[in-house]
Amino acid sequence: MLYFSFIYPHLLYGVEVYANTSKSLLKRLMVLNNKILRVLQMQPRNVLTVQLYKMYNTLPIPELHNYQILLLVHKLLYHSNKLPAAFDTYFVPNSAVHSYSTRSSSDLHSLYPQTAVGKKLIKFKTSQLWNKLPDQLKQIRSPNSFKLQLKNYLLNKIC
Repeated sequence: MLYFSFIYPHLLYGVEVYANTSKSLLKRLMVLNNKILRVLQMQPRNVLTVQLYKMYNTLPIPELHNYQILLLVHKLLYHSNKLPAAFDTYFVPNSAVHSYSTRSSSDLHSLYPQTAVGKKLIKFKTSQLWNKLPDQLKQIRSPNSFKLQLKNYLLNKIC
């Protein structure tokens, strides 16, 4: 309860923005989070951090960033009325680009930036993350069910 009351909300706030930086800049925050999890769970230093996250059923900061971005895409695709109008044209599904049915019609239309900064853009990153999801996850329309399935998928992926 301590972790999810005092630490987790601070990590979650703005993670879509601040976690888009390089891993070297996030390293201090990730190490601190790992230490907090280790202390709260009374685990020795040699316990793998993956086990710490699994015990608390939470995600490391980079995966938490991906999780929040994918929740945004899901909201946009299936519940766009819950987002501001500015997001209406932010992501373009492939079905809107092609007039015929394709294998990737449930994917987002991908942009291909030429620079390293362009690859950090939310528009590019989102389409890459969404397109890598399994089709059964992309088809879930319920927000709660999607959150649960996505979290399990990302937790299993880090192992």
